[in-house]
Amino acid sequence: MENKTVSFYLDAFLDAYHEWTVSGKGLKYASRELRYCLSTQKKRLAGKGIDSEERYEHVKDEIKGSLLKKGDPYKAQVLYRESKRLLTYRKEKRSLKEYKEPVTFYGCLLDKKDYEDKPCTCPNCGHQSLLSELSEGCPYCGTVFETEDSYPCFTSFYSVNGIVERSTLSERIKKRMIITGTATGLLLFVAFLFTYKEYAWYFRILGALFLSVLYGLVSAFIAYMINSFFLIFKMFREAGRSLPLLSGLRTKKKIEEKLKSIDPAFSFEYFEGRIISLLRTIAYSDDRDCLSIYSGKQDLSFMNDLIDIQYRGVLQLKGISFKEDMTQITVKAFLNNTYYTNRIYRKDENYLLTIERQTGSLTGLGFDILKIQCPNCGGSFDALHEKNCPHCGSYYDLVHDDWVIREIRRV
Repeated sequence: MENKTVSFYLDAFLDAYHEWTVSGKGLKYASRELRYCLSTQKKRLAGKGIDSEERYEHVKDEIKGSLLKKGDPYKAQVLYRESKRLLTYRKEKRSLKEYKEPVTFYGCLLDKKDYEDKPCTCPNCGHQSLLSELSEGCPYCGTVFETEDSYPCFTSFYSVNGIVERSTLSERIKKRMIITGTATGLLLFVAFLFTYKEYAWYFRILGALFLSVLYGLVSAFIAYMINSFFLIFKMFREAGRSLPLLSGLRTKKKIEEKLKSIDPAFSFEYFEGRIISLLRTIAYSDDRDCLSIYSGKQDLSFMNDLIDIQYRGVLQLKGISFKEDMTQITVKAFLNNTYYTNRIYRKDENYLLTIERQTGSLTGLGFDILKIQCPNCGGSFDALHEKNCPHCGSYYDLVHDDWVIREIRRV
């Protein structure tokens, strides 16, 4: 990896992602597959006449770090950072819905050993630049052309909602106590001065000071108790929402125990992010029959109004089987989905996903799903959009190279 910090890559990607949600440009350090997934989501929003703006702000005393998965020649890191997520949906420049919420952001960063960001030349205008800078097209003539992934790059991401913004919780409670206590004290001070006019002015001032301080402190304490009550209520409410997630606590260990014996390079963190990325691509797509990453025949019309899928950070293993030369895994994904019909609303939902891959196919963390070689003629084509080679017409089954979702059910 380049001689740059983990924070650099995470900040650079999140800044680029914010720009992408606004203008549809940028996405530095994003893999081609991730760009495709996000472009399908943007098309879904545009089809409903909606645009969105999403950004992740730094918070005070934020917790951040990385989980490293070494490999050869690829290395995957799951980077995470506490943030404040600001998400706004608009229709005809009118705000439809705004969310301001504390989250922990997770992103899977992939790097390739000995990778060099080589200089290249635009075939249209001759402009010379680095491969990474031309991945979104030539900045001078606008020519768009296919390039391989440049490394390091993010292959997937998701965010998990928090209960409150931890770093500012005490400050906000203190601020509310001061405002409540001061306002109560001032009101009582003024009221006492103008109510008991029969007493000398200095007695009224002393009495007003005493009562304003006393009841100001009492009201500040009451404000503290009310805030604490609402915080406890929110914690119990979120605990109730999160209770089903406990069923997935041992999923990582179970899946790794089964798959590492046949695939030493298997990474659960990468696997987890990839499955959610594939699910999003399928959900936002208007023509799912063309996707090689999905081979099911179920009616997925319930996904047609989805405009955002937020993974809640847990997969529950339902079963693993090895049939003939295929590895099949069934997991329950816990999600918080955003729909748009006549309004925007969120809903906790669980999807049962059955995924499959040829057992002999080892984890290839650098596998570029957008550059497949046809086993029949050797031609390269876009395997996300086409199941058949456009050069010779041969059917291409992605399951021989990577995970494919066979079934999606809402449970």
